[in-house]
Amino acid sequence: AFNIMVSSLEAQKKELTASEMRYKRRIHSLKEGIYECEPGVNGVFTWINQAGAEILGYNTPEEVIGVKVDTIYVDQKDRERLVNKLEEDGEWLGFVSHLKKSNGDQFYMERDSNMVRDENGKPLLIFGVFRDITERKRLEEELHASEKQHRALLNSISDGVYQCKPGIDGVYTYINLAGAEILGYNSPTEVVGTRVVDIYVNSQDRNELIEKLDKEGVCKDFTAFCKKKNGERFIYEVSCSLVRDDTGKPIMIEGI
Repeated sequence: AFNIMVSSLEAQKKELTASEMRYKRRIHSLKEGIYECEPGVNGVFTWINQAGAEILGYNTPEEVIGVKVDTIYVDQKDRERLVNKLEEDGEWLGFVSHLKKSNGDQFYMERDSNMVRDENGKPLLIFGVFRDITERKRLEEELHASEKQHRALLNSISDGVYQCKPGIDGVYTYINLAGAEILGYNSPTEVVGTRVVDIYVNSQDRNELIEKLDKEGVCKDFTAFCKKKNGERFIYEVSCSLVRDDTGKPIMIEGI
């Protein structure tokens, strides 16, 4: 009976070891970095998977173990911010920081981190998942620069350009500088959020435009009697189109 018990324990031990090996292989095969480190600003890495080591510029996880976590930050105050947030809230999802690899190359990291505590509430370790988002960050910056250039171009032309919510009571969501000035405002921010129907002397003209857009999708050279912010009246000509989503639902009107 004793021999049977020993054999059973050995079999369970082998199965547990095999299970741990399979688990570790799966963890190391992931493309996202997974790590554990000591709590506190001066904590060191205590575990990391293969992908995490490579993201940080190392060849193996063993090279990362014992490295102070704050040394990977370009601005070490980011480490303080993360630790303080985790001590207060227990987690921080989507935290983005500027980091450096072992060879000094800089990159942007996005991570989800959690503070693990013992049964008495004492911090034991920080566990997290991270990814290199340098390419995404570059594309976002290029898009932002393109949008700024696009808006600067729109603000340089003399015709009003606008976007608004669909429907009779839709409000302006965007207007260029010329459009704001035509309506008697000093800046586009004063116009955004105001109802489009309020610029019409006769609100029925707005109804007519909306009905035409609902039926045909576009309306060219539509003329109406409108009023500026100070009440001054003028003749308004607009060409506009109704933008729909993939399901055909109206999402905005844009026009000149």
